[in-house]
Amino acid sequence: MSAGPNLIPVSPERHGTRRWRRFSTYAFVQAHPVVPIVLGEHEQIAACLPLLFTASATGPLPVALTRLGKQTALVAQNGVWRGSYVPSILRVHPFHARATQGEQFAFMVDEDSGLVTDDPQDVAFFTPDGALSPELAHVVDFFRNRVHAEAQTRSAMAAITRAGLLTPFAPPEGMEVPSTALMQVDAGALADLGRVALADLHRAGALALVYSALVAQHHLSFLAHAEALPLRAPPKAAASPTADSELSGFFDALASAHAQEPALADWVTPAPRKPSDTNH
Repeated sequence: MSAGPNLIPVSPERHGTRRWRRFSTYAFVQAHPVVPIVLGEHEQIAACLPLLFTASATGPLPVALTRLGKQTALVAQNGVWRGSYVPSILRVHPFHARATQGEQFAFMVDEDSGLVTDDPQDVAFFTPDGALSPELAHVVDFFRNRVHAEAQTRSAMAAITRAGLLTPFAPPEGMEVPSTALMQVDAGALADLGRVALADLHRAGALALVYSALVAQHHLSFLAHAEALPLRAPPKAAASPTADSELSGFFDALASAHAQEPALADWVTPAPRKPSDTNH
C-alpha cells in the first residue's frame, strides 16, 4: 500500500530501466492510521489489532487500526515492526493495485516513496527484453491473489450492510481516534438477527468477519496503553535483518505470509503473464 499521491502504473515504457529498493523500515506506516484488510487475514488481525470499518466508493470495507494518537506504537524507533502480525498490504510497500474491471487491476508504484531508483544494486523492474523481473512478478502474483480476496471481501461486506450491522464507531470515553468516519459492528443488531439473515452472512463468509471485529475491539485499550509508553527500539539482536528477517525483509515477510495464511496464498492459480503486460 502506498499513501503518496504519486501512484503511477508500472510499465516498460516508464520503468524499463528503473529499479526499486526493498523497504528496510516500517516507518511509512505512520502515514496509515487505518489499513485495508481482506478476508483470509481477519483472524490474524483480530488477534492483535482493532478491526473496524470505513466507507469507500464500493461500500464499507474492513480496516485495521494502527494508531489512536499521532504516533503508532507498532513501529519501533529503528523502523522494526513490533506487533505479532503485519497486515498483508503493508508488506508490499511501495506497490499498490487499482481495480479496473472484475478481478483485473492496474499495478502501481508510489514514485514518491523514495524506493524507485536508478541504483544498479537495487532490483530491476523489468528484464532487458521487457518482461517482468522475477522479483516483480512475485509481487504481481501477490496482488493477483489479493484482488481476488478483495472481491470476496466486498461480497461479505454487502451481506453485512444488508443485515444493517454497522453503526458509527464510538470510541471509549477519553479515547480519540484518527478518523471520525469509522464504523463498528452493532452487537445488539447482531443479537436480534433472524435465521435468514444469519444464513446470508454465513454464505457470504461474513459471519467470521463480524465476530472477529467484535473481539478485536478489546485491543483498543491495549493500543492506547502502548502509545502512552516511551517508544523504544527492540534489542539489537531482534532488530537485525538476520535475526528477525520476517520483520525487516521484504520477501521473507511475503514468504511468512504464505506460511501463515495458506488461504491468501492459494486463492487463485496465477494466470500466464504476457512478457510486457503489467495491467492485469
